Amino acid sequence: MFERNILIIDDEEDTEISIDAYVDIFDVLKKDMNLNYTLNFHWEKTIEDAKKILNEKDIVFDTLLIDYDFPNEVIPTKGINLVKTIRESINKRCKIVFYTMHAPHELNSQEYIDLINNDVFRFVPKDGDLIELKYTNTKFNKSDQLIVEAIIDSIKDENPVSKALESFLVDYSSILDGLKLTIDGEDYSIQKVLESIRLYEEPGNKFVQNLLEMSIMDYLEMK
Repeated sequence: MFERNILIIDDEEDTEISIDAYVDIFDVLKKDMNLNYTLNFHWEKTIEDAKKILNEKDIVFDTLLIDYDFPNEVIPTKGINLVKTIRESINKRCKIVFYTMHAPHELNSQEYIDLINNDVFRFVPKDGDLIELKYTNTKFNKSDQLIVEAIIDSIKDENPVSKALESFLVDYSSILDGLKLTIDGEDYSIQKVLESIRLYEEPGNKFVQNLLEMSIMDYLEMK
């Protein structure tokens, strides 16, 4: 069974209650959709704590759930600033789900442009009446289910090379123990390559490039 790590960045004190609801909703959808992974939720209240855990990279997060407003920071700020920082210097590849209590018309046009330009996977208003459910109605709070649906879709949209490599790693774990991949003259474990692909770092980027080049050459030779 695969595990997917989700980081929630939200200063709302009731976030733990929301996480419990997300878990319950996911359990229903997981069974209904026959999903082959579990969700591990992590929560940070402040932008600085979020930056710290993301920069440490001890945990590779598949999806980030980021709130719009952070009025309790030392200097009140917006979640879009964290989004920009993540894309500029931390992780260019992870999926970001952006959510807010504000009505869409309350965000200014520049904020929408910044969200689009920084590759936000989905914008989810916490007002569940604005969007229709995509999957089976779990009978939980609709806005909570919309967030879980966005997380599921973000995982479904993950990098295909990363997904294939992880499946390979799990399926053949008993015979792959200790196996190394040589990339640019250096040896790396498959797990290290997998994590670096998710983080959009070396040696993962080089591995993906080499794999695509080999695939193209094989295809051309077949022709």
